[in-house]
Amino acid sequence: MKTLLLLYLLIATAPLLRAEEKRALLIVIGEPGNALYQEEFQRQAKVWQDLAAKAKMDADTIGLGDEPSDGDRPGLEKAIADMPKNDGDLWLVWIGHGTFDGRAAKFNLRGPDIEATAVAELLKPFQQRLIVLNLFSASGPFVAPLSGKNRVVVSASRGGEKNYSRLGEKLANSLGSADADLDLDGSLSLLEAILHASAAAKAFYDDAQRVVAEHAVIDDNGDGRGTGTDKFKGLRADGAAPDGALSREIYFLGDSADPLTPEAREERTKLESEIEALRQRKKDVAEDDYYAELEPLMRRMAKLYGK
Repeated sequence: MKTLLLLYLLIATAPLLRAEEKRALLIVIGEPGNALYQEEFQRQAKVWQDLAAKAKMDADTIGLGDEPSDGDRPGLEKAIADMPKNDGDLWLVWIGHGTFDGRAAKFNLRGPDIEATAVAELLKPFQQRLIVLNLFSASGPFVAPLSGKNRVVVSASRGGEKNYSRLGEKLANSLGSADADLDLDGSLSLLEAILHASAAAKAFYDDAQRVVAEHAVIDDNGDGRGTGTDKFKGLRADGAAPDGALSREIYFLGDSADPLTPEAREERTKLESEIEALRQRKKDVAEDDYYAELEPLMRRMAKLYGK
């Protein structure tokens, strides 16, 4: 027990020192449909642009300004194709409306829309960590095709829920809210921001005495199934293979950057999954056996931090 406590303390106090990784952000604004949505989508884009500037991220935005004669899809495809394929995190933030007819899920662009399968093809060459935030209605079917190793995929809706999604506007608010720091460690992780925004979206429906019309989903273990944000208790979700481990490690601002290399982060995510699976079995394992299994996992974790 004392040994395990010491290992926990060593990991928790490991210095956050590593070379700055170059990160990129692409913000995609869809067809607003009316002036009210246009104003809100522009507000959200401004929040992300300001965040990128503060975090010293390379940022580009599609869907603002005059509409090209052939719509935004060609420019979007070129922007994704031109992005680095294996250098630092790539963030894709989709703000707008979506549709799902039971077969094809689409994001509504100005001009021709883009299908989930087409986005998946565009992302195939990328080898680095991807964070894809589908902040639009009917975005649930985007989870499976975009899911993969070392990827976080968030969708504002479960399945084809087609009403306007409020997750995007609530997330924009959460990014600047001290209340979103759920574990009170002074840094805002992606998971914390998504859970806080999802709770705020639900509160909107509850306050208006309306049926909740959207249920956010997060997938970061690569199985393509995703976990509803309502399944989380604190920063952990129930289940044998829960999502959340990778998104807990991702922070918006560079000064909260992870101390580990990409390879070490991948190993840490694997270890955290093993530790979580063991934790799920704790009630069925003798105490001595539980800690006998836990100790080598924690030793391997400490080794990642040079302890």
